[in-house]
Amino acid sequence: MTARKLRLIVDSRIHSAGEREKLAHLHSLIVKELSAMDMADRVVITLECEPPGEPGMMTGAERSEAARAVPDGPFGRLSERQRQIAYMLCNHYSIRRIASELYVSENTVKKHMQNMKKALELEHSGAEFIYYLK
Repeated sequence: MTARKLRLIVDSRIHSAGEREKLAHLHSLIVKELSAMDMADRVVITLECEPPGEPGMMTGAERSEAARAVPDGPFGRLSERQRQIAYMLCNHYSIRRIASELYVSENTVKKHMQNMKKALELEHSGAEFIYYLK
């Protein structure tokens, strides 16, 4: 009997920034391998890490920093909100969590992501999109 659905769950109790970086690196390796296998469109990968401080919440300073950071090149074409969402995606926030922290709907976050893809002239989606943002 062949499996139709496989699920890999990594549940960890991270105690330091170094451990968080190692887990984020593992996530990047998995995304890279899936992209190489042309399976990224059939596999969903989500890594959620709670920042230090209040669990599940991004600090106001972090949000402001993400919105103000205007990188050179194509990322300068993104709005402040889109840069903020890109920052959160690159820090392994799920769409649900981004919506919750920004007090918008999940559909609004998805629409921002679509607009980001247009602005950056990308056709990638899912894990490949986040890999490109990084």
